[in-house]
Amino acid sequence: MAFPSDRLRVSGATTVARGLVAGAVVLLLQGTIAHAQSNADQDQLFQQMARNPADHENTFAFVKVATARGDYEAAIGALERLLFYNPSLTRVKYELGALYFRLGSYEMARRYFREALASPDIDAITKERVETYLPDTEKQLQQSRFSGFAQTGIRSQSNASFAPGGGVLRLGGQDLALLPTARQKSDVNWFGLVGLSHDYDLQNQRGDVLETRAVGYLTEQSRFKDLNVGLFDISFGPRLALAPEWLPGATVKPYVVGGNTWLGGASYLSTYGAGVAFKFPVNDRFAWGPEFEWRRADFRNNDLIPVSGFNSGDWYTASLVATWNIAQTVKLDSRGLYRRGESALAFQAYDQWAAEAALTVEFRPPFEMMSRNWSVAPFVRYVETRFDAANPFIDPLTVRNDQTWTVGALFNMPVTRSFGLSAAVQYDKTASSLPNYRLENFSVMFGPTARF
Repeated sequence: MAFPSDRLRVSGATTVARGLVAGAVVLLLQGTIAHAQSNADQDQLFQQMARNPADHENTFAFVKVATARGDYEAAIGALERLLFYNPSLTRVKYELGALYFRLGSYEMARRYFREALASPDIDAITKERVETYLPDTEKQLQQSRFSGFAQTGIRSQSNASFAPGGGVLRLGGQDLALLPTARQKSDVNWFGLVGLSHDYDLQNQRGDVLETRAVGYLTEQSRFKDLNVGLFDISFGPRLALAPEWLPGATVKPYVVGGNTWLGGASYLSTYGAGVAFKFPVNDRFAWGPEFEWRRADFRNNDLIPVSGFNSGDWYTASLVATWNIAQTVKLDSRGLYRRGESALAFQAYDQWAAEAALTVEFRPPFEMMSRNWSVAPFVRYVETRFDAANPFIDPLTVRNDQTWTVGALFNMPVTRSFGLSAAVQYDKTASSLPNYRLENFSVMFGPTARF
């Protein structure tokens, strides 16, 4: 039986979820209507520009519409025509550098950025933007490219102890009331997150690259020290062009992967494995690809085997990912997967299905001197896990079946080229056939970020 406060949180989460979905639908519909309208606008502006190619305002209006539609080649052609009539236009040089950067033509982008920066009449705002993107451009031209992201801050959770929401624990088929000290409790923790990326260009004219990716995460709880978490995960492998002549842009990446997780200062889970990921671009806006991965997972929780949900075994994961650049500042990322988890104990072997999507919308920051766009990314995730058999230590007659919904939003607010602020809100709710695993948690986090 849910307490009134529980029902209130569920109702609030349902409202948030509906709002996120409705907002995504509205954005998609608006994007479709705006695309049709901008197509007509672009044709009209092109005619005006053709009649008077030296008219700055018509050209910039055309470039704005063409860029929003992702027609970067048309925008570049218009700006280079304008630069032909007036080679001293600093703003045009910056815009050309930005467009070539989006197309991946980094040599041309660097050329125009440098020319803009060398212009004696460059204004402070344009200078700040060039100095923001020029280092990124030059990095892309290096054979060895290293970049990273770091974030730290404070996170608050309504159920940091991960206690069952109903205050009931089932053991041996009997429901037992949790002691007040073992029930749901909130907590605040410090966290640190680091993501590292290294690409080594093989320079073989095919675009093949050796990719290394690593992520690390660390928390320090205020109250529940036993739930302090630390983890790292790293993968390495070559990203190879499949058939440059027949499938331009299509790649395959075989890789090895491994990592470790600590809980309360002790090693809890280690994994290692291998996988392969494909990427097939359909056009400049949409790309998709299947991925397959095997991991060996070793849990160090032998004293908890009777009530643990998972134990050592093999994970086999097949997934499908897709990215759709709906507009210049709107992107949809989605992923669906199936995982088979094997274990020596049938009640710890499982089938899992998951689907997730995030809609990232960029917008201009409130101050002109901030050169990077801000963004908001609402997201939703659904995970269903079905175990093979009933756990006799919990309930010999009931097989565990979990359904978890997650909704939330990420906010990214760059302040300078390298530093900014980030915030996130997230709600998780797990429904289960066993009361032990029925959970809900609302969390908020905020802190500074750095990119390098």
